[in-house]
Amino acid sequence: MTTDNWCPNPGDAPELDPCEPKGLVSTSYLCEHGWQPLLLTGFLRDTLARQWSDPQNILAPELKQFIWSEDDTSGILIESVTRFRADSLEKRPAIMIKRNSYRPLSLGIGNKIHGVGENAYATQKGAHTRYLLQFIGTHTLFCIGGSGASTEILATEVLNNFVEFAIPLQRHLNLKTFTVSEVGALHKLDEAKENFVVPITLSWCYEHTWELRHESLPLQSISLTSILGDDGPAITTGYTGP
Repeated sequence: MTTDNWCPNPGDAPELDPCEPKGLVSTSYLCEHGWQPLLLTGFLRDTLARQWSDPQNILAPELKQFIWSEDDTSGILIESVTRFRADSLEKRPAIMIKRNSYRPLSLGIGNKIHGVGENAYATQKGAHTRYLLQFIGTHTLFCIGGSGASTEILATEVLNNFVEFAIPLQRHLNLKTFTVSEVGALHKLDEAKENFVVPITLSWCYEHTWELRHESLPLQSISLTSILGDDGPAITTGYTGP
């Protein structure tokens, strides 16, 4: 048996898709409010729904019949685990999304961005303080199928999609990290013993920045010349700004 039996020549190359944007996520809300874990859950659901709504986005021939739609006739179930019901699976595959724990990561003393306030507000030295904190966490995608083999095929389809598009998604969404960190073992689903599941863990990191403005400028000096005359002492606080 030769390799041609495993990977036959596909023949003529398919025509290229027209050069136009498709299914981009609007980032206007993120620019104003920033990231939060719930938004990441929604983004992952939206990304998966867009992929599975068109059979041309699905590589495995066995999965092209499972097309996602918003109604109950959807060929594949894509939801957060908070909306999961075992009886909703029926015979169709499913991808359930779960947010795991996340933690803050400090990048400096007191989370301050040192020097930025002074440069941005030269005439209001010390009245503005900017801060930066990173949050690191993970989401798990539970790929569920009716048999071990079909679940493995489903998990591979989901895995390849995020592996191949991780860098463009990270740049477009202004995340510091977005990558596949682990693919778990195949096992039976506890809530529905006739189904199998493969967990895929995605790691992410985003920045949270904020600014505090004092109601008044910090006291920098006290002049006593009006009381003691020009030769009187000057009392200063030694404050030099942020």
